[in-house]
Amino acid sequence: PYYSENGITIYHGDCREILPHLEPVDLVLTDPPYEVEAHTLQRRVRRGNEPLSFEPLSFELRQSAAIEIARLSRGWMLVFCQIEAAMLWREQLEAAGAVYRRSCIWVKPDGMPQYSGDRPGMGYETFVACHAKGRSVWNGGGKHGVFIFNKGENGGVRNEHETQKPLKLIKELAELFSNPGQTILDPFMGSGTTLRAAKDLGRKAIGIEICREYCEIAVRRLQQQVLDLR
Repeated sequence: PYYSENGITIYHGDCREILPHLEPVDLVLTDPPYEVEAHTLQRRVRRGNEPLSFEPLSFELRQSAAIEIARLSRGWMLVFCQIEAAMLWREQLEAAGAVYRRSCIWVKPDGMPQYSGDRPGMGYETFVACHAKGRSVWNGGGKHGVFIFNKGENGGVRNEHETQKPLKLIKELAELFSNPGQTILDPFMGSGTTLRAAKDLGRKAIGIEICREYCEIAVRRLQQQVLDLR
């Protein structure tokens, strides 16, 4: 492990090499690299309309990750993706043995406008919710799979990754789809938002990140005071 303390573990490397060596977890909550649509001039999300610094998600990486996600999760699997890729993730996870339950939406009231003005802007993101075989249970009752959070809802802490998810959003998902003491896995950890949420909520967590810089950022975030954003 690159870092391991108080039930939180970080591995620095390619998730395709690390996932086969892990034991089952209770929840997979992850935000893989965006698909090619997010890299177009009409859809770029980085400040100043600059190109994203990472490559689009490949078919091979999606397939490899889906196989391991389905193998490792004893419960829910939540995978963020572009709307165009929701069916692709569903197909790959189902092929690996997972059971599709729902495609959910994160609505971003403060999302970037469509500067070209020639089409509607993208004010939302999608995540696919699958489950291991058997009865699925969550802590949301009849709540809709629609989550409304501003991008900057991080307790005043600035974003340190160009596609970082709001900590408040990830904490709600962790609360709804797991229970205290359980283990959450994020094979595309980025700057560690899922791990930070797990720590704040009394969950264990495993994160994998290929970029050493983001591993360092995640460690720093984990060493900060526990944040209560509810």
